[in-house]
Formats: sequence, structure tokens, C-alpha cells
Amino acid sequence: MLNIQTAKLLPILALAGCLVAVAPTATRADSLPGFTLFSGVDPSNQLSYRLDSGNRNSTDRYRLTIPGSKINRLGAAQIQITYPDYYKGKFDDKAVEVFVGDKAIPVQSVQWNREAQTLEIDLAQRIKTKGDINVVLNNVQNPDGGGMYYFTCQVKSSAEFPVARYVGTWILSID
Repeated sequence: MLNIQTAKLLPILALAGCLVAVAPTATRADSLPGFTLFSGVDPSNQLSYRLDSGNRNSTDRYRLTIPGSKINRLGAAQIQITYPDYYKGKFDDKAVEVFVGDKAIPVQSVQWNREAQTLEIDLAQRIKTKGDINVVLNNVQNPDGGGMYYFTCQVKSSAEFPVARYVGTWILSID
């Protein structure tokens, strides 16, 4: 037979058990590096990322990391992100942020070219650090269909050096 104290404790334990079971799905975030077989992208060119949800047909935040070791001594004045034509998500070009560590780097402009499947992020100042660069795409509308999406990154050092250099590829997984 249950005593009164135990009877009062049972609903609390039941609620705690439910919260423990739900917590992993509520805090789920995709990230790389992981172990990717047959991607076609050399492991040294696979870039790290994190998605807040990673679920199809939902609003998301993409945190795309460019290792400082991939930026040469000329730095980075523009970041170009190219995505595949079968990616049907939508970007908010007014909600793009760039960070080196905790320091926000001013963004001069963002051009989203839907036909060419590119995002061009012009920075107000050239980044000349060896620290990791984090590109944060806020308010992204994930595509209706899940899948693997290869986002490639190129960097331009300045207008004097207008040729973009390949930095790497983010292999995003949307469930």
C-alpha cells in the first residue's frame, strides 16, 4: 500500500521521466565533423557546421565554420556560399552574421542570387586572423524535403585579388 508521501511523489517522478525522454530530441543539433562515407569531398575539405533544428520545412539557424587555417595571409573580404539547385530552402539575407571567436565582424552587404544558388557576403573589413570564422545564417526556411546538401565555400581576399579561392564544403543533413 502506498503512503501519502509516496503518492505525492509519483506524479513528479512521472513528469521527470517524460522530460528526460524528450530532452534529447529538443536539444538535437546536427554538426560535422563526423564520419562521412563516399561523399566525394576530401576529408580535409569538409567544414564543420551546426544546425539548430535540422528538420525539414522548419525555420532554422545555420552556423557554418571556416577554419582559420584555411584563410591565407591575404585574409577574407568576401565569403561566397554556393548551394545545389535541388536545395529549395530560403535564406533571410538581412539576418546574416559573421564572427571571429566572440567578435562580430560588420557585414557590408549580402546578395542572395536565387538563379545562381549563391550567397555573397561582403565584409565591411577584411578578416586577417588565424581564428575560426563563423558564418551564422538566421531565419533559414529549410526545404520541404530532407537530404544531404553540399554547400561550398569560396573566399575573396579583396577587390585587388578578385579571384575566389575554394575553402571547403559543408555537407548539411536535413531530416
